[in-house]
Amino acid sequence: MANEKPYRCAVVVLAVLMSLIAIKCVAQELPHDRSCTVSAAGIFATPEGEDRQNFNHGGWGFQAGGGFAITRQAEPNHGHTWYITSNYLYDKFRVRGSALAAAIAKEPQLAGATSAHGDFSAITLDPTFRWTLNRHSSLYWSGGFGWLHRGIGFNGLSMVPPLLPSSSSLGGVASNSGVFDFGIGLNFAPRHLGGLMLFTEGRVYHGTAINSGATLVPISIGLRW
Repeated sequence: MANEKPYRCAVVVLAVLMSLIAIKCVAQELPHDRSCTVSAAGIFATPEGEDRQNFNHGGWGFQAGGGFAITRQAEPNHGHTWYITSNYLYDKFRVRGSALAAAIAKEPQLAGATSAHGDFSAITLDPTFRWTLNRHSSLYWSGGFGWLHRGIGFNGLSMVPPLLPSSSSLGGVASNSGVFDFGIGLNFAPRHLGGLMLFTEGRVYHGTAINSGATLVPISIGLRW
């Protein structure tokens, strides 16, 4: 699709920016220097809104992000810092049987479909406020705007044997739009990790325009540099 190209370009640009941030983070002196941040996490997300009726209740995925501080806290173990961060999320869900049956009823060419899945990915730019509680823990809040990709893929028996194998992908549809997100999380830095932080986070993504019925609520557990 024509709108796939700018989305892929955005993913590449984000990957390059995160690589540059990661290089800078490696050079910082942990645990006291928090001038930049890089994170990676596994997530379990639930679809809400209109998509609650379309997909199973949960799906596994991942997220990664990075950013840099735009303010400094007065004391190393107390105070707050503002960051500008960028995040990438990917998650995948199985389509409910009832939703697949409804799609087949509307589109006869999908009559051979036996299953379907939805995949979501989002790129967001998020100002982040981090409040340091003590030398080992901090709370943070973040929210912003970005780009949401929602795709649906169908699998089953091909209706045109000369062109496709007897069992294969029947194709899919995709839509891209803006997305708002908001999250809150907790960082914890055990002493034996040398400044690296474990974190857990809850976040909400809500699509706009063509994806206005798409809402995701991922819960993540990961590692932050």
